[in-house]
Amino acid sequence: MPKFSETEKDQIRKSLLNKGRELFIQYGLAKTSIDDIVHACGIAKGSFYRFFSSKEELFYVILKQEEEVRANVLMQLFREDLPPKQLIRAFFHKSLELVEENPFFRFLFQDGEYERVIRKLPKALHEEWQSQDVEHGVEAVNRLIKRGVLPNGDPQLIVGIMKAVMLLRLHKDKFGETLFPLVMEKIIDYVSEGLTKEHE
Repeated sequence: MPKFSETEKDQIRKSLLNKGRELFIQYGLAKTSIDDIVHACGIAKGSFYRFFSSKEELFYVILKQEEEVRANVLMQLFREDLPPKQLIRAFFHKSLELVEENPFFRFLFQDGEYERVIRKLPKALHEEWQSQDVEHGVEAVNRLIKRGVLPNGDPQLIVGIMKAVMLLRLHKDKFGETLFPLVMEKIIDYVSEGLTKEHE
């Protein structure tokens, strides 16, 4: 097995992340093979396992990178000085916008793909993903409570409500292109008002 310098390791890892992302977007997790990935990167199959134990682990690392970028954008939004209801509405709209603009998230939110990914990910990775998602959400909600944007309440419950709204995006095709944005607009308005009503 070839030995790689630190620079080569860094380049190969970046290539695996970039090419893996492209292939997952194009074919999905289930239909993308390790052979596809190493062929696109121009490396031997054995070299893949020096960086990742499976294609699922590679997918998970890419997912975490995408989530981190999204979280940074949303945290920046939360620093804006807006009235409570307007800020929560902006959060939902920005979250949906990031899904539509990011091809990786757009692929993940296609009909049935989210469920397929969850089934393919090893249980430990799925549980870690869910746990970190809740942890980051609770941290953001606690900041909003301290700022007075949200009333005192159970942060996990609030995160659950926000997540439920966002997961409606999984069913966009069932609503249709015309109806879905109208439905989401009403739901976002009602939920934003409900979450912030003690401040209105």
